[in-house]
Amino acid sequence: MELINCTLMIPVRTAIVSFIRLSIFILLSILLSPSFAQPPSSLPEPDKDLFVGTWKANADRSRPKLDEVEGSYVRTVSREGDDVVFSSRIKKPHSVGFTENRYKLHCDGSLHRVQCGSAFCKKSCLYVTATRVEGETVEPDGTTFYWADEVSSDGQEIRIYSYNDKARKKLKSIEVADRVK
Repeated sequence: MELINCTLMIPVRTAIVSFIRLSIFILLSILLSPSFAQPPSSLPEPDKDLFVGTWKANADRSRPKLDEVEGSYVRTVSREGDDVVFSSRIKKPHSVGFTENRYKLHCDGSLHRVQCGSAFCKKSCLYVTATRVEGETVEPDGTTFYWADEVSSDGQEIRIYSYNDKARKKLKSIEVADRVK
């Protein structure tokens, strides 16, 4: 039986360990680099945020056309530092009065628990460009809605796109709203 010289195995073992360590370092460097991490939110300064303002639903320009209740929707967007504040008001169906809702949301692409009417839901948003914000809403029953808001180049109209899929390829509806403030 032939014996293997152990002194020859030590350099081979050292080389393998060094190669593994180098591979782990390279892999971690790639995975933690900014291009692989979630892109930072390109949240504009509050005074330059085109979404800030008060918007009133335009029933005739929306598709499908909004009914009387949906057409009463008014949304106000403001900023508190890096948080976007949403306030809304809509006529109550079959009664007198309005339903109002207000919540703050950090637009970092992550889901956050917010007040949705009388219950809590989860919402996310992310400024994709200065004129486009994308997000999703997870209702209390688990139903998920995908959406994108776009402000026109003149800043006087917002289009709220609702999608049936996360890839935002299957358009469900477009709600148009006009700037009132």
